[in-house]
Amino acid sequence: MNFLTKFQKDEKAICIYLLLGVLVFLFFDYSISKFFYNINSQTKSLFETLTHFGDSLYFFVPTILIWAVIKIIQNKNKIILTISDISLFIFFNILLSGIAVQIFKHILGRPRPPLFHSNNLTTLDIFNFDSRWHSFPSGHTATIFAFIFCLIFLFPKIKNILITIAIVIASTRVIVGAHYVSDIFGGALVAYITSILLRDKFFQKSKLFQSDQGYLISNENVNFIYRSLEEKLKSLFSLYLGFNFYLKTLTLMLALSIIFFLFPNIDITVSGLFFGQDGRFLASEQDWFIYFIRKMILPLLALLVFFIPIAAAVKQYIYGEKIMNKPLRDWTFLFSCLVLGTGVIVNSIFKSFWGRARPNDTLVFGGEQPFTIPWLNVDYCEANCSFVSGDVSFFTLSLAILLIFNKQTWNIFAYSAIILISLLRIMEGDHFLSDTIMSFIITYVVIRVLYDLFQLLPEDLNLKRKTKLKRT
Repeated sequence: MNFLTKFQKDEKAICIYLLLGVLVFLFFDYSISKFFYNINSQTKSLFETLTHFGDSLYFFVPTILIWAVIKIIQNKNKIILTISDISLFIFFNILLSGIAVQIFKHILGRPRPPLFHSNNLTTLDIFNFDSRWHSFPSGHTATIFAFIFCLIFLFPKIKNILITIAIVIASTRVIVGAHYVSDIFGGALVAYITSILLRDKFFQKSKLFQSDQGYLISNENVNFIYRSLEEKLKSLFSLYLGFNFYLKTLTLMLALSIIFFLFPNIDITVSGLFFGQDGRFLASEQDWFIYFIRKMILPLLALLVFFIPIAAAVKQYIYGEKIMNKPLRDWTFLFSCLVLGTGVIVNSIFKSFWGRARPNDTLVFGGEQPFTIPWLNVDYCEANCSFVSGDVSFFTLSLAILLIFNKQTWNIFAYSAIILISLLRIMEGDHFLSDTIMSFIITYVVIRVLYDLFQLLPEDLNLKRKTKLKRT
């Protein structure tokens, strides 16, 4: 490898990258493609949405609009002009990489994965204008990497986050069966080369970049924009940290709800991971472990949580004594969490009236009802519906138990149990991921509200007999 010492740093990176691409092409391309080809469509659902973020229109339209608006208003502010230059940098990079990709696609004529899986076609067909033969290189990959490389050159401090985003979006092209892994390598390489060429052109025009000891780095105007954005994000995060528990939880629930609204395929993909090729979910109530947890352990715990507080009230009233050295207030708090949180709010209100069909019953998984997003009040289920999970709500009560026994250091075991029951319910096809998450948040909020209220009450809740009975 001594010959590499003759190359510059960027040239070495390109050589190593090309070598990796060749190795993938020779040894892994078709086996990886076969693997994803055999995955069910439900699991691919989210990736079929994410893959559109490699569409050049998502970047062409906003960048050219930003440039046009700034051009029209003729604002001479140097920061505004820098934003205009950034828009042009991104626009031209995506345009240039896109043109290069199309040239390679039409010249090389590599068959896409569907042709390989249906007809076992792997040979190139030079100068083929049929899009089914335009596998190498990946256009979507070139687009997202062209955009990301622009941002990396401008804002290198966040390069790790940016490159991760690019890799995730690019990998969707392999997962959905549109490209091979080596196509992804090719698209990224094209984007990298065009990014370097354009960076040099902008530097020559004294825009966006400056030289520092032979390296091109962002100029002061770009750095000012980065610092301003960083400060605003930090101030927003500091504002969030200053919220009380209820505002933080509301903000988190709102953010998660927006994510599930914008990307409803998350639910389908997560459930699809446990949906077999035979049209059934991997787990069922007949499995001994699930039967043991749901039909034996859970009912037993429910009875204990229900009757121990009642026994505590009777013992307090008759003998003036405590159970397990805990005041009646704590046992009543736990009883209220069960009845109000899990019983009334989760089971009687949400599960009875929100009407979301369970995964097993949706068309996506072989049922007859449509898939709907969380929080949407529909009528696709008559009773005991999918939104939200009653089992998860009940297991969340373990946090209330640890609260009254002052054993918060054991919360890791409670959270593990909550995650386990959530996973089991998803594996059975009885709940979506969003059902379990929202159930946990709703129940935990009820726990915290009731705990704060009960702390205002006397320990014995003023439940006393004037004359205590003595044990014989």
